[in-house]
Amino acid sequence: MMHSSLSALGPVEGGPETVIDGIFDAIGADGTLMVPVFRDSMWGDRADFTNSDCDCGSQDGLCPSQQPGFQGVLTECVRKREGSLRSCHKTHSWVAVGPASRQLLVGHRQTPAICGQGNPFEELVALDGRLLCLGVQVNTVTLWHYYEEILQVPYVGHFWPDQRHLNHCVSGLRIQYEFPGIMQDVCRAAGILKTGPVGKSASGMMRAREFDSFMATIMVNDPYCLVLRPPDHESGDLAVDALRKAAHMLEAWRRGPQCPETRFDTPWRRYDPAGPDDVVRTDCPAFAGYHEADGKQIPLCRANGRHPDHFHRGDIFDDCGITTCNDCWWHQAFS
Repeated sequence: MMHSSLSALGPVEGGPETVIDGIFDAIGADGTLMVPVFRDSMWGDRADFTNSDCDCGSQDGLCPSQQPGFQGVLTECVRKREGSLRSCHKTHSWVAVGPASRQLLVGHRQTPAICGQGNPFEELVALDGRLLCLGVQVNTVTLWHYYEEILQVPYVGHFWPDQRHLNHCVSGLRIQYEFPGIMQDVCRAAGILKTGPVGKSASGMMRAREFDSFMATIMVNDPYCLVLRPPDHESGDLAVDALRKAAHMLEAWRRGPQCPETRFDTPWRRYDPAGPDDVVRTDCPAFAGYHEADGKQIPLCRANGRHPDHFHRGDIFDDCGITTCNDCWWHQAFS
């Protein structure tokens, strides 16, 4: 499983095909390369949000879509390779080339959302595969959301049932996106990430089984460890929360691997602005005030990502999300 950036590598003689050829040489004839071909352009042209030429009805369980992804030129080189297969998901499909392609991809049609049960990561773990971050850091690995979806945590995200799509950050900014360097260092310190130079970049690799075990362990220790909140009643500095949670992740990992035994089973749903029956913690340091939209006063939160139905209003709606205090760890901790 590869996440990548060609530009980060610097000039490559022969271009992207040379890079992909090199990877296939490295994994050999028995190896399989899998890359993301996600669409997910909800912030731009809505026509690019899904694979419009996929009806999830093919009898072989795979996707016939020929639409490109938005993950860069290296992933497109793989998608266009002879013999490539594509998993069936309208916004977050994967492409693979190699003898294990079908095994990796075919279960994705049954995945309830993006990263949960049935996604290709599970088969990658079963096969003892590797995650390659070529020219990128671990924040690009989408599967950080795996246990959030498996456990159905309260803050999992804004759900589109028809597309089986979740926008995770609507209900809370994530540590790996806001502070990618912290999570890169955490994975190195935990011993699950090996890094080294590739071209001009610093690249890394993780065993899928170790990454899976690490995620399971930190989620058992703190199911809210990946979502950022004000650290106390006075400070809105999310970096403080990030550093504390990073330290707790390493402490949990050093105590030994754990597996989740309980689930939240929170129903997935769409998030709408708070209504009269919803909690709004105006005393929270992340509270960004009430702001008018369509004749209504909408409470906003600095610790939540922008909302796909409201960001187009610009200004603060493009910087802050709607409040989700009912599902918020801060509300529970400082009630």
